[in-house]
Amino acid sequence: MMTDDLDALKQFAPTRAVLITRRRDGGLQSSPMSVVVDEDGNVLTATRAKSAKVFNLARDSRATVCLFDERWPGPWMQVEGEASIERLPAAMGSLKAYYTQRGQDTSTDAFVQRMQTENRVLITVKTQRVVRPQR
Repeated sequence: MMTDDLDALKQFAPTRAVLITRRRDGGLQSSPMSVVVDEDGNVLTATRAKSAKVFNLARDSRATVCLFDERWPGPWMQVEGEASIERLPAAMGSLKAYYTQRGQDTSTDAFVQRMQTENRVLITVKTQRVVRPQR
């Protein structure tokens, strides 16, 4: 992967995306998500552990993420890579970092309780390929 692709992804800093995973029958499943991009150019999102996307990624870790600006039509990029799933209780620190980056207060007991009650997981898509529109 090209360094300029990673730099462009980090500079773009999208907050909205569609995560595409593979169902058991080979079909595609799409999920609109809120996301952040970490310092390594990986795409992170959080969801409930019992969601279809988590089951799909546990079976087949390949993921595609279409990232876009909140104003559509606007800038967009596509990321392809292998996804990992971090589950509670080990994921609490990563979930706090993710939600902090999204501007939420993670310092309260209520936040921790919500993560546990909702059985949240953190999905990290390790960026292997970036597709972006030609300028």
